[in-house]
Amino acid sequence: MKPSTLTQLLVAVICKAVTTARNETDTFVSEQAESFVSTQLLIRDVPVLPTRTIARYFRLRLTWKNGYKWQGSRSEKWWCMRCKNSSCSKNSGIEITKCSRNDSRQQFYFDNNRIRSRKSGRCLERRGRSIKLDTCDGSRNQRWDGLSTRQPFQLREAGSSVKCASQHHEPKRGEVVYMTSCKKSRASKTDLWNVY
Repeated sequence: MKPSTLTQLLVAVICKAVTTARNETDTFVSEQAESFVSTQLLIRDVPVLPTRTIARYFRLRLTWKNGYKWQGSRSEKWWCMRCKNSSCSKNSGIEITKCSRNDSRQQFYFDNNRIRSRKSGRCLERRGRSIKLDTCDGSRNQRWDGLSTRQPFQLREAGSSVKCASQHHEPKRGEVVYMTSCKKSRASKTDLWNVY
């Protein structure tokens, strides 16, 4: 056999082995991912995050779309969620304000279907209609459905599609975010949030 033919044969064998190993690995990873999704996630019309921490910090912004009209204006608005007190301490409420990269009270992250303040590490907790920050304890009132880092989502209480976090009317600075009817907030175009 000529050296070039032998080299070509060896390259072909190595390529086939690598492709086979890659396919087997991809199949295993894909099967594990499907198993995880089927056992860990509540499959809904809006995807939810896996049960793990997303290390990236972000702001939660009310979704704006062309054609919206808030407070008499059709120009794009940038309203973000933030904790009301300066330290984001226990029992701090949540409000709407203009989005700002420099406001640490607007920075949050997802953790086990919870929303945590970067500033204090506390979790958003539903208390009836109110939403407050509290020590993370894994309770149902701290779990949220619908969380997504890729597309707009409704911030819904776990296991329900009836109640959403919003203020169900045209937003303005300092308004409190609370639990309200998803239907009402959808009508006022304030039912969707996005990671920003």
